[in-house]
Amino acid sequence: MNSIEQSTLSTKLNKNINYLKEKFNHSTDLKIRLITINEEIKREVAILYLDGITNTQNIQDNILTPLIKIMKFESVDAVISRHLSIVDVIKITTLDEILSGLTKGKTLVLIDGYTEGILADTSDWQMRSINEPDTQRSIKGSLVGYNEQLKVNVNLLRNIIQSHKLSIENLQVGNETKTDVAIIYMDGYVDKSVLEETRKRIKEIDVTYLLEARVIEDALEGKKTLFPLVFTCERPDVTVSALYEGRVAVLVNGIPYSLIVPTLFLHYFHQPDEYNSKSGRYGNRFLRFFSWFFSIILLGLYVTIVRFHHDWVPTHFAKIFFKKSDTLLPIIWEIFFVMIIFQLLTEASLRIPKSTVIIVSLIGAIVIGQTAVTAKIIHSITLIIVGINFLSSIAIAAGGLYGSVLTMRIIFLFLGFFFGLKGIIIGLVILLIYMASLKSLGVPYLAPFIPFRPKEMKDAFIRGDLRKLINSKHSYPHKNRI
Repeated sequence: MNSIEQSTLSTKLNKNINYLKEKFNHSTDLKIRLITINEEIKREVAILYLDGITNTQNIQDNILTPLIKIMKFESVDAVISRHLSIVDVIKITTLDEILSGLTKGKTLVLIDGYTEGILADTSDWQMRSINEPDTQRSIKGSLVGYNEQLKVNVNLLRNIIQSHKLSIENLQVGNETKTDVAIIYMDGYVDKSVLEETRKRIKEIDVTYLLEARVIEDALEGKKTLFPLVFTCERPDVTVSALYEGRVAVLVNGIPYSLIVPTLFLHYFHQPDEYNSKSGRYGNRFLRFFSWFFSIILLGLYVTIVRFHHDWVPTHFAKIFFKKSDTLLPIIWEIFFVMIIFQLLTEASLRIPKSTVIIVSLIGAIVIGQTAVTAKIIHSITLIIVGINFLSSIAIAAGGLYGSVLTMRIIFLFLGFFFGLKGIIIGLVILLIYMASLKSLGVPYLAPFIPFRPKEMKDAFIRGDLRKLINSKHSYPHKNRI
């Protein structure tokens, strides 16, 4: 075949079948069913599908049986309109679209003598049941989380938002393997600038295949930053709330969470519990903020006290725990040792069977922690401080902020060790300036604080009245173009 023949179907059925076999490397799951229709003029027809991802009973009842019953063949359009009883059926001519359709679980009907084929959606994908989210759980409220099927996830959103204003744009990303991506927004609520930029950046992604949503996250974030500029969400109800706030959600087939933009720093301290219950509306966000603050500077403050500021603690306490400490490792190596232990325990808990997580935790807490203190490898205060630091970082893990904490705690640890309190203060000032310079698709990261927007403070530090929040529209500042 020349290049023209390879791009479109041939009138010869055997030529088309051989081409498709070669393209699939004679894969055994490519099934071909040959039949003969029309008693007046014998005409060969081939039904092709990939076994395992198609519903063979659907093919039998709605494609094969109607084709066999055809007594007079008129045209491909007549077959589609009069005989095939499947909702999603299209006429196709290009081989690239045929290959893409077959890999998505569609069934191909080829008729000898015609350069047109028929693609019918008979996909039957295996999927897990809908479960409660793992990391963004709620004490009260919805227990539904996303799964890996894009159609199921869209169905969950449609079930909550039963409105014609819910708009869904389907795109495909990937040159070799085309992955379905959905851009979702609420017409009349969405920030138009954010929507246009989201659409543009996703369309500009040039990759061979897309298996991880991180590729889209990188595209939406633009430049590399210390903080996440895209919020990852496992809960449909949180996604719906974001859509009504004028934000844009992106769903990727095969990924059990949504990507939400624009993302503000404040969003990482909001949790569904605050909107589903009366308690916690005033203090929980402050608690999470201080947890984040402690998680980045606590280790730095600790080494600062040990090295430079013994006078901050009672004299008797400082003499016992700091001046007369007889542990084997220097203070900074003690901290790194305990941090590595905690990180190893976290990694082990994620990689091993769930039934053995408790055993590993007991080994880490009793054997490693207690033995290390008894053997005077590390100080007991160091173990306590690093433990508090670890728990503080876990408290704000949802959404993607946890990764930035790991880096910042190391930075402030070295600032406190080498420069003391002045180094930590200077580091905090630089951090504030850096965060103020960040933008999530053109929206300032620290809004509504920098720039200050009083109207948007109703859902900032505390959760405001729900009726007022629901009836008010959010707006986002766009000082500079991206």
